[in-house]
Amino acid sequence: MSPKVSMQQIADRLGMSKYTVSQALSGKSGVSEENRLRIQETAKAMGYTLKQKHPQRPAALHQTASHISHGDTDSKPAATTEITPYILVWIQSTYLEDNPFWGKVLTGIASASKELGYEHLIVPIAPHHQLGLQMPSYLDPSHCIGQLLAGTFPAQSVISLKQSGIPLILIDHHEPLIEVDCVLNNNLDAGKMACQRLLSAGAKRVIFIGDDQFAVSFKERWWGCRMALEDIAGPGPVEHYHLKKWQIPYSGPHMLHQLERKVAALTPETMPDGFVCANDHLALALLPILSRHGLDVPSQVKVIGLDNIETAAYATPTLSTIELGKEALGIRAVETLLYRLQHPGRQVEKVVLSARFIARDSG
Repeated sequence: MSPKVSMQQIADRLGMSKYTVSQALSGKSGVSEENRLRIQETAKAMGYTLKQKHPQRPAALHQTASHISHGDTDSKPAATTEITPYILVWIQSTYLEDNPFWGKVLTGIASASKELGYEHLIVPIAPHHQLGLQMPSYLDPSHCIGQLLAGTFPAQSVISLKQSGIPLILIDHHEPLIEVDCVLNNNLDAGKMACQRLLSAGAKRVIFIGDDQFAVSFKERWWGCRMALEDIAGPGPVEHYHLKKWQIPYSGPHMLHQLERKVAALTPETMPDGFVCANDHLALALLPILSRHGLDVPSQVKVIGLDNIETAAYATPTLSTIELGKEALGIRAVETLLYRLQHPGRQVEKVVLSARFIARDSG
């Protein structure tokens, strides 16, 4: 059984006060409608019990689930009462290895699926089995109302799943040449926002830490940093500003060692004013390394992460970060799938969730 979620944890996740969260969840005044809805959605996704009526599953979706047929046009559709419709979730197996970001995305999928009365089944895919994905033989495709493909997969994988005829939604990934709905975080704006924070604080030298090979989102966040530098520099020369990238293999066995070596090699001439890390995990790994080398955060160097995972609020110092959809990404993917079921002939959609800066002590 998962531990009980507290109002303080919800407040830490949102960068708000516990009082504001309490007011919103108790229905009291003094909280804007925008913040009230954000608090309620985050609380629900984190597992906090809200006293709300359980929504009835749309009748049209009952019919869709009970009439899906693949390869057997003469078979009689099973009665709705005998079917437990499910949503199939494809995800890279590496994303399940103590990954706080994808863990929260799956929590959002589970929350939205349960609220609508559907099961969700997770199929982890090993890196060498990503091409030509096919539904496992132990599953009945006639009970599957749709598929969610979580994270970066080869285009061939997307094509294989699309050819199955079962509705497909991409999560945090976009294939511009394939007509398929997707739900994304605005990684470009997030990277830009993080770099702008440092530049507005007077930083002239910024280092981005990331790994282009790990995820498209990391690459987009790097592009966002470059855009921020171009915006502040304008059309003139940019010699007063310096943006550099440390290409650190993410989650590899040598990640911490390479970070340590990079920091140890810094000189007064190459010392940055701030770091933008491609995600909070990298930023949280960087903070103690900087401390061991006598660099104080934030007085000597500032650090900004991205994703706003829970542990960011409890780091030393607490980590300033960019809030990006996690649970919301999973919830929105399920909602987009249901919209596609109800409107199968409409133009495909690209749903982009906005980013928000969470100011804490590190920068």
